[in-house]
Amino acid sequence: MKRLSLTLASTAFATLVLLGATSSTAQAFSLTQSNPLKIMPLGDSNTRGRGDDPAGYRDDLWMRLNDSGFNVDFVGSATTNSPTNWDQPYAFDRNHQGHGGYAISGNTYAGAGDLMSNIDNWLNAATPDVILLMAGTNDFIFQNTTAQETIDELGTLIDKILGWSSDVNVLISSIAPLAPNRGLSQEAALYNNMIPGLLGSDRYQQNNLSFVDTRNLFTGDDLYDGVHFTPQGYTTLANAWFDGIVSASNLGNPSRDPIIVETPGSDDSVSIPEPTSVLGVLAFGLVGAGSLRKRRHVSPLSNR
Repeated sequence: MKRLSLTLASTAFATLVLLGATSSTAQAFSLTQSNPLKIMPLGDSNTRGRGDDPAGYRDDLWMRLNDSGFNVDFVGSATTNSPTNWDQPYAFDRNHQGHGGYAISGNTYAGAGDLMSNIDNWLNAATPDVILLMAGTNDFIFQNTTAQETIDELGTLIDKILGWSSDVNVLISSIAPLAPNRGLSQEAALYNNMIPGLLGSDRYQQNNLSFVDTRNLFTGDDLYDGVHFTPQGYTTLANAWFDGIVSASNLGNPSRDPIIVETPGSDDSVSIPEPTSVLGVLAFGLVGAGSLRKRRHVSPLSNR
């Protein structure tokens, strides 16, 4: 039990799986509107930033969005961690909702909270149009958990977000590959493999959800301490978010024609739209979780 200039030539781009677009209520958001598109970066310290890159991926993403001429506004109650040596002709938008040590749900260490118990207040205050959600790392570092428990909590968090507004677009990324000595690394990898199955299930067929698949983008060399990204790792992550945002937007122009993806180990099929751009290549790699066992784990290391 748990303890409570538009271009496709990125340095690296993530697989994006667009989900739920077969419903007439699912709408691509606009990157060309006159009002700023409000984007909330949501997660833990890999959203906030850490180490030699205190703004994480956010400064790189902000630069790419602005250089492409998109009218966007980062939103969130946190304004910490400005990028060092910022020399762009426009200001960096510091707002975000990345919190070091936060799990999806439950306790980690003294002074840290969780996303689940705060999400309603954050959404009401910021009213985002798009959410970039990357969460689960601290669940595996600090809690006695399994991939199945964590994917269930991710689903509950998504339900809360969609309960706040069915119009919000949520992009969910896989998490960084944990080093073996930094938590339940095998469970974390399994959790990453389970995310597309959750998002592609009938539970979310009428919602604006996308999976930004970074599972093949990173190795241990992209993490300076086995948890947090190096500056180059954050740049790669920013490029993945950028490609995901463009593909899920009106500029990505995804097809509304569904295809059928067979889920290994299940009699049920998942119907999702077939993306038309190079960024929409499908790569599920689902792994069953029926044999998972809970394990006790206490990490002496911190994800603060």
